[in-house]
Amino acid sequence: MIIIIIIVTGGFYMVNTKNPGQKQSLGQRADKYLLNPYTGFPIMLLCFAALFAASFILGKPVSNWLGLGLDYLVNIFETWSSAVHLPWLLTSLISNGIFRGIGSALAFFPQMLIFYVFYSAMNDTGYASRIAHIMNSPMSRLNMQGDAFACLFLGYSCNVPAIVATRDIPRRLDRLIIMLVSTFTPCSARFGVILYIAAAFFSPLTATLVMTGLIGLSWLISALVAYAIKSSFPRSESAGIKLTLPPLHRPNLRHVLKSAMIRTLDFLNKIKNVVIISAVVVWFLSSFPSNVGFEGSYIAIIGQSLEPLGRLAGLNWQLIVALLLGFFAKETTLATLGVLYHASEGLGNLSAILATHISPLVGLTFLVIYMFYTPCLATVTTIWRESNSRSFAAFSVVISLLLAFVLGTLVYQSGRLVLILLA
Repeated sequence: MIIIIIIVTGGFYMVNTKNPGQKQSLGQRADKYLLNPYTGFPIMLLCFAALFAASFILGKPVSNWLGLGLDYLVNIFETWSSAVHLPWLLTSLISNGIFRGIGSALAFFPQMLIFYVFYSAMNDTGYASRIAHIMNSPMSRLNMQGDAFACLFLGYSCNVPAIVATRDIPRRLDRLIIMLVSTFTPCSARFGVILYIAAAFFSPLTATLVMTGLIGLSWLISALVAYAIKSSFPRSESAGIKLTLPPLHRPNLRHVLKSAMIRTLDFLNKIKNVVIISAVVVWFLSSFPSNVGFEGSYIAIIGQSLEPLGRLAGLNWQLIVALLLGFFAKETTLATLGVLYHASEGLGNLSAILATHISPLVGLTFLVIYMFYTPCLATVTTIWRESNSRSFAAFSVVISLLLAFVLGTLVYQSGRLVLILLA
């Protein structure tokens, strides 16, 4: 990833430093490619593609290793607790509550480290300013500046780094808007669940069209929300000022890695308590009352109480519970559906069982709601930390929930009307 950045930016400077005139000439030649829309956009996409590839190729195995290591510690603890006859309630709390919370926090370590390495390298070379420059024109149509685009694009890897990246946006209003609309961008975890469910309900061609439509809808909603909010305020006088471009240079690898590690550890330190506490809360809601099974737990009761409202969008209580637990970690959605429908993900029959119990229209509605409803807890916590406002974090949750429910209801009721007319 860093190599690509060096090639497209700092690589232009691998010349004799005794000839400063030649160095400046190469810098101008580099900017002809980096600032030209016809070549600048492909180079920019290549850099972001490198970030995503690194997140999946490098980040996922590291997360898996950390998870396996934590599972190993859990097995040791459970063996020890069984040997000393520790109460099952305390054992379950520590194993499924506290360790799960620690695992959720550690899962962000490789992604955040990769993001900060990439982000520090882009800033070190001066390339981040070039991205803002070429995006200034299209973003200005939304009454926004070009430096906001990188934050939105980073959301496809993870919404958390996308929100953290808003630190460099000058105006607070712009930062808050980008924090809000970046949650409409499906992160890798949410995207994976959407792909799985779309494949369960639709043929490959139809699923492709559904996925394309969902991505297009997320762009449209993000643009409309950003434009509506920004248009309600006076246009910034600085919006039209020409961006200053620092000179390009090779990144200092030691500085980049050190900065990335410090920022990553600082981020984990800020969210660890909230994540662990939330995991304990989920453990309690899904474990009690005892001896009644998951379907009789408090979280299931909550889902059943919300079912009359969910029926407006065609959702039964099982789908509602999957959405509720997805707030704590999007990856839990499929596992929750597997438990509720007595399916085993490992046996590969979850998709068939979902298609048997849920109609394609309800499946499509669920996908629309899942695309826009509130992001995971870590993302909401990051919004709170970066905005320094609990009320804004709560506002982002309320807006996303209302938007998801309204869109889902429109899709479901419109679909029912079409089916009635075609019958």
